[in-house]
Amino acid sequence: MKLHKYNSRQLVYYYGKEQAVEIPEYKHNEEGIRGVWVSNVVNIDTPIMKDIESYQTYLKDMIANIASYNMNLIIFQVRPCNDAYYPSKLNPWSRFITGVEGKDPGFDVLKFVIDEAKKYNIEVHAWMNPYRVTQKPLDQTGMTKEEMLDTLAENNYARVHKEDTILDGKNNIILKPASPTVIKFVTDTVMEVIENYDVTGVHIDDYFYPYAKVPRELEEEDYQAALQENKDLTFEDWRRSNVDKMISSIHYAMKKSLGNSGRKVEFGISPFGIYRTNIALKENGWEKGSFHSAGALECYQDLYSDVYKWMQEGWIDYVVPQLYFPFERKDVNYHDLTKWWSERCLETNTKLYIGQAIYQMGANPTWSNPLEIDYQIRLNQVYPNILGTILFTYHDLVPGRNPIKDASISLLKVRWNSQKIQKKFEEELKK
Repeated sequence: MKLHKYNSRQLVYYYGKEQAVEIPEYKHNEEGIRGVWVSNVVNIDTPIMKDIESYQTYLKDMIANIASYNMNLIIFQVRPCNDAYYPSKLNPWSRFITGVEGKDPGFDVLKFVIDEAKKYNIEVHAWMNPYRVTQKPLDQTGMTKEEMLDTLAENNYARVHKEDTILDGKNNIILKPASPTVIKFVTDTVMEVIENYDVTGVHIDDYFYPYAKVPRELEEEDYQAALQENKDLTFEDWRRSNVDKMISSIHYAMKKSLGNSGRKVEFGISPFGIYRTNIALKENGWEKGSFHSAGALECYQDLYSDVYKWMQEGWIDYVVPQLYFPFERKDVNYHDLTKWWSERCLETNTKLYIGQAIYQMGANPTWSNPLEIDYQIRLNQVYPNILGTILFTYHDLVPGRNPIKDASISLLKVRWNSQKIQKKFEEELKK
């Protein structure tokens, strides 16, 4: 069917074209990925632990609720802020478990989640933020950078190696992307999880160089040193090369560790939904870029993450672009970006899942259509190489947020359980 604007006879068109968007009927694919991110940073999806029993009960109920949607993948955040949701030799216990960084909660949270998920045949990917150290700008703490670092657990890498930290544009502390020792530390952290836990994937989201840009003057000395080896290297390309080194380091470390073991652990990236703008729309755009407003934020230019290069090089196994845009948004829309990512993943032979914004449902007028996410999932089925959906974020699967979201997740549950419902219905008829 041709897609109309919500409560309107007007059609929805591709950006700058007279081609209307067409939505197929839903067709369930039991083999497809149906996943959800579980965000632990600032306790978005999991609470501060009061006691072990109630915390474990919460985790059990959470996974049971995920299973009720017939989901088969949990992307569980194990490294929110240079910390860990498992006993680590490299990182302190996360403050988001007990409220105190470095405090042992009394059990292995990651192992508990993996074991509980297995009961429902749900796989777990370990989600890590590579650079983030603090969530509160120094201005709000009244502390200097050194004083803030001294509040961290004694074994926090950022406290031990203060020289490897830097401030972003909002005065939050991050690990220095240009540092070779940071790259090794992040790689070692990934490998610690892979070698000790039965995860089927390692996952990094969109936080590379931060949205709050690191002031250039804080990296100028490192950049000038890099120019001694390559005088033609631009500052922007140098920043991208720093992130490239981390991604390739993780890739080759995983490849070496897994070797011929037969065990498969995928490396996936969930980038911001726009890689680069098409050159027809922007002077310094790219001939293969996507179509939308010329002023849109980009992975390549703003976050210094060259995800297309990582796909070309085969450094990552899958990509989950965060397509957190509705059909009716005028400057950037869902359908143009979905088409673009499908084409680039076909070109590079990269697995593609779509990150979808269940959290936005009912948040504003452009997200007021209860069928928005359903239509998006149906549009995905136009592209055979879109292998599934990942929803952000878990707590939005719990009813009671708003009626628009409730209607959306109710339909989603029916869609994703359709084969089970049909089978049960047929069994009842036989009785």
